[in-house]
Formats: sequence, C-alpha cells, structure tokens
Amino acid sequence: MSNDLENAALPDDLHVQFLHVFTQHRNQLYSYIYSLLPNRDDAEDVFQRTSLILWKKFPEYDATCSFFSWACGVAFYEVKNFIRVAQRKRLQFRDDVIQQLADERAGIPQLKLNQRATALQDCIKKLKEKDRLLVEQVYRDQTPVKDVAEAAGAAVQTLYNRLNQIRHQLTHCIERTLSYTGEGK
Repeated sequence: MSNDLENAALPDDLHVQFLHVFTQHRNQLYSYIYSLLPNRDDAEDVFQRTSLILWKKFPEYDATCSFFSWACGVAFYEVKNFIRVAQRKRLQFRDDVIQQLADERAGIPQLKLNQRATALQDCIKKLKEKDRLLVEQVYRDQTPVKDVAEAAGAAVQTLYNRLNQIRHQLTHCIERTLSYTGEGK
C-alpha cells in the first residue's frame, strides 16, 4: 500500500489542500458509505478504498465544485463495485436500491442524519428483548435470517414478517422522538 501512496504522491500544495477538504468531510463521507453498506466492516473497507482513490484522483478534482459531492460520486461507484465482487452469503442491496438510497441520502443534511441515528439507537433500546436480539443478530451481526430461523426453530417467513413489523415500529418511534424533540422533518 505504501507503494501506491508513493506513486500517487501529490505536490505539497495539493497535499495540503486535499488534507484540508478531506478532513472537513471525512465523517460525512463515512456516514454516506455506511448508509449504503450497513455492515460497519464493509463500510470501513469501502471508506478506506474510497479515501485512497480520492487521494490519487485529487489533481483531477475541480475546486469550483463541492468536494463532498465529488467524493460521494467516487464512493457510490466503490460501493457498487464492492457489492458486485462480494463473495459473502449475506443480504446485499440491489443497484437500484443503492441508487435510491444515494439519491435520498444526498438530500439529507448531516445533522438530521445524526439526530435520526441517535433516535434509532434510543428506539432500539425500547424494543422487547426478543425483538432487540433479532434486530441485533440480523443487522448488527449480519447473521442470515435463515440461520436465525433455524436456531430459533421458526419459519424464515415468520422472521421476515416480524422484522418488517419491527422496522415499522422503529420508523414510528423515530418520527415520534424527532417530532417530540423538535428535530424532525
């Protein structure tokens, strides 16, 4: 990897400019990638690759345009590439779903996303223990629903139905929380 960085070395002034704008938008960019790849390890991998590509391609960046928008464009294609080559047996979003998420995500300010993420964490804590464990297994631990169903002695469709109900419950809880705190829509 150090060889890649040596080959892509930027002149000092571009190096400083890159570090300045990248540092400003680092958290936003990671959040964007994480919103498209909800597995933290996958998002971190894609973030690292995207960061390296941004570093290498920074001389091509048009400073009259938004760095964040440019970086999200690069990240979007890295996410698509990651999903295309992923060999893991886990649920992945289709390209059209990723595009829709990217389009929706582009219009949401970072502060609002942070507020929604905080509300989501609080709402997950309010779930019944059984539902919270199901959400954690499927979404945090990335355990396939089929495996969770087998371990619980339940039908796969039953768990999909329950997850759908939990998602609706969490959505309503988030909306109520944000509306109550005045941070909503």
